[in-house]
Amino acid sequence: MTMQFSWGSLFLFLHTAAALACAVRVLYKQHNTGTAFAWLIILFLFPLFGTVAYLLVGEPRLGMARAKRSEEMNRFYRGFAEKYLDGIYLDTGSGISPRYHGLSLVASRSTGLGATRSNAMQLLSTTDGIIDTMLQDIDAAEHSCLLAFYIIEPQGRIEEILNAVLRAADRGVDCAVLADAVGSSVFFGSIWPEMLQEAGVEVHSALPVGPLRTLFTRSDLRNHRKLLIVDGKIGYTGSYNLVDPRFFKQGAGVGEWVDVMMRCTGPMVLEMAAVFYADLAVENDENLQSIRQYLTENEARIPEMLPEKMQQGSVVAQVIPSSPEQSDRVIYETILCAVHQAKRRITVTTPYFVPDEPLLTALTTAAKRGVEVILILPEKVDSLMVRYASRAYYPMLLDAGVKIALFKGGLLHAKTMTVDDGYTLFGTVNMDMRSFFLNLEISLAVYDRTVTAEVRALQENYLADSSYITVKAWQQRAKWWGLVENTVRLMGPLL
Repeated sequence: MTMQFSWGSLFLFLHTAAALACAVRVLYKQHNTGTAFAWLIILFLFPLFGTVAYLLVGEPRLGMARAKRSEEMNRFYRGFAEKYLDGIYLDTGSGISPRYHGLSLVASRSTGLGATRSNAMQLLSTTDGIIDTMLQDIDAAEHSCLLAFYIIEPQGRIEEILNAVLRAADRGVDCAVLADAVGSSVFFGSIWPEMLQEAGVEVHSALPVGPLRTLFTRSDLRNHRKLLIVDGKIGYTGSYNLVDPRFFKQGAGVGEWVDVMMRCTGPMVLEMAAVFYADLAVENDENLQSIRQYLTENEARIPEMLPEKMQQGSVVAQVIPSSPEQSDRVIYETILCAVHQAKRRITVTTPYFVPDEPLLTALTTAAKRGVEVILILPEKVDSLMVRYASRAYYPMLLDAGVKIALFKGGLLHAKTMTVDDGYTLFGTVNMDMRSFFLNLEISLAVYDRTVTAEVRALQENYLADSSYITVKAWQQRAKWWGLVENTVRLMGPLL
């Protein structure tokens, strides 16, 4: 018998082998069951598409060169901390309620950043309030002005912010802008980067993309942080991108985006600045060397930035940076622990809610044991897939007694979580797998009753402009909606 060569048979063999190899790698690499299951479904139902997709975006690859630079920067910061920041972190049980002390250790064990005392915080809950306060601080900057944002769109009042940065650079302030290459593509396609650079502002793109880079790094991993740091003494973070909601995504049909920021002073700002410098340094070797040189040259300013000189208030807070480069899933573990810690009430605001099974179980069991669990979600979101995937979880949540409120005043983009009366988690993290495992994010854990009360009051304001979903109304929907939503839910771990 003569075997006939067939290109089709060879292609089928190679294709099947590649799909099986990817499936094996999924089982070996994907520690989250939901994510692994979603990828296996794609690989078996759409082998060709699934194989290509997994090779491109299946694993959180940021590149070996970046990992090496990251380790070098970490060594630099460890030496810096040992020399200058000894004693900045709270002793065991000092300043934190005993019930939350273990929660603080979850993050510090992974990031090395503990809780600090003597901080002050100002909650900013309107776009004009955020921009006006930022402008005042940038215009008063004397030494440095650092901006890192996922999205910068130079329209409306955002041009006021950029012009303030230009003025700061003109009077000799060291200014730097780090913007995500994908999220801020409009910014990089405008005249602003050139104008800023001509004025002496350092402008950098975070996680640049391209066909060649796609072969070595995963292109959909994004720097989702939002940071403004002035003189190393004032720090901002929260949900707000540098966009004017009067112009941003007005064609999406979701209304204006509603955001919130926290203005921080005190020792925690040193940690926020460290996150910025590390993000900038790991982008390329030139950045790494220039950042280390800059910090060394400005060592004379360190005495005025030491914790005992930066005392601003009585707030105990902790900076929690998270990224796919970390071995521990720090923000995910922190959220799970916080939910399990609750005794009376959990209130969450998030624009995108696509939980996995452990988080879903944590929320539903909290409700079943008598904790009042309230989710405040936007009535409309700008992602159709996320909208359907999110709704698939409503029946389980409602059956357990979780209250779901849909905000009607626009796209509620604030990411907040309050637990009982003394703990707040605040920052850039959405309640979805992308924020937990894939993006570079930053959160603030606040161990303070006053700040928690202020954030809770803001959440109550959101509730006043929301309507609760009832079990009866949800059951009266057309049955085929459940099929659509549960089908999309299978892809939830990948959204």
